[in-house]
Amino acid sequence: MWINNSKSKHSILIMLIDAFLINISIIFAYLIRFNFTLPAENFQPYLQLFFWISLGSIFFLNIYHLYAISPRTRWDDQFYSIVMAVSLTLMLSISLTYISANYAFPRSVFLISWFLQLVFLILWRYFLWKTTKKALGIQSALIIGSLSDAMEIADRFVDFQESHMNIIGIITEKQGSADEQCHAGEPEDGLPGRTVCRHMILGEIEDFAEILAGTSCDIVIVAPSLEASLKESIVCYCYSMGKEVFLVPELYEVLLVKANLNLIDDIPVFTVQDSNGGANQVKRSLDLVIGLAAFVLTLPVMAVVALLVKLDSPGPVIYKQERVTKGGRLFTLYKFRTMIQDAEESTGPVFAVEDDQRATRIGRFLRLSRLDELPQLINVIKGDMSLVGPRPERPFFVERYEKEIEGYTHRHRIKPGITGIAQIAGKYNTGPREKLVFDLLYAKKNDVLVDLQILLHTVKVLFMRNKAS
Repeated sequence: MWINNSKSKHSILIMLIDAFLINISIIFAYLIRFNFTLPAENFQPYLQLFFWISLGSIFFLNIYHLYAISPRTRWDDQFYSIVMAVSLTLMLSISLTYISANYAFPRSVFLISWFLQLVFLILWRYFLWKTTKKALGIQSALIIGSLSDAMEIADRFVDFQESHMNIIGIITEKQGSADEQCHAGEPEDGLPGRTVCRHMILGEIEDFAEILAGTSCDIVIVAPSLEASLKESIVCYCYSMGKEVFLVPELYEVLLVKANLNLIDDIPVFTVQDSNGGANQVKRSLDLVIGLAAFVLTLPVMAVVALLVKLDSPGPVIYKQERVTKGGRLFTLYKFRTMIQDAEESTGPVFAVEDDQRATRIGRFLRLSRLDELPQLINVIKGDMSLVGPRPERPFFVERYEKEIEGYTHRHRIKPGITGIAQIAGKYNTGPREKLVFDLLYAKKNDVLVDLQILLHTVKVLFMRNKAS
């Protein structure tokens, strides 16, 4: 997996229950199809494939992280993961019957069992999800960092109610500086001069040990802007006090992922090597095979989309835009046009937003369904892009981010992609720095199996409106 999600201690038990529900659904489907009988001629093919269907279902459920049980996940994410895993299990089962020539396995049983598997697994997994949340309870947390970072993190945790954390306050820089920043906002209730921070400031960073000792909190969240020595002190103190620490990583800390721990004499060292951004013939072959197949299969869809774009508003069907690829080289990216013609003529380069008023009627649908990205398969075939990688950015924004975000140029060590970790793990409004963290994580774990996993997750997030685009 691209992010290290810890497995549940009860994963094996959960796997066994999942496999049981998958197979009992097939048996029930037989009973429904054959009036509560199990004719040997039709049931025997299932018994021959029982092991492979069970193994395949567990594999697909694992691919969608359904054994990395976390009570801090959204239910809709688990719901769509179950739908995708069960659907892939159905496709595998049908394929196995053709491979083994077991044509006596009724196709109607497949469809009935698919529905029953969805019902049983969704009910079971919802019970499991609610139980783990109830066991976790509401945990109190405080945040340590600069006021701007701490406030942003606090607001995001508050907005994400599934975190099951109650932010009890912030430990930040000296009070004078903090007060000035707090009072820079809009007046509360329209009264001039009365402005307050949304979250309570518990004290100054230099007094963190005394504040933590006198505060009942379960979790300490450390913002990325703190000095390394201060982070070390905070983490060590929390470790000694038995408090859980969430460390929002700096970019260099992301580069430690998959670093090897070595010894030079008696000195332990982490080896941080260049990311896997070199030529990868296997990855290129995968791009060509899947890219060409997807292009051929989606040609009818693209023909219909092209006609709708043309009829909906004046302007070209294909929108061409200059983007940055590996090594900082520029290339022309292709998309179906989703905005009115010359949308940026008066504004210059600006980001597209979720409810962009410049979008056409059909353009809104294309963005929501991601169908506007289909012409980028041509970019993949040409070699300017990969199927999986960081999303290619416009030169205007690349130049800006390189000045604002340290390490931004590292994302150009590998080819950009149609989809990536930022697109399946992030949201539409995820900031460029957070997306860069995801991109660097991918660069460190870049291999074909990870690519296949990300592609499968991309199909899932097509149905989830709040995910990144």
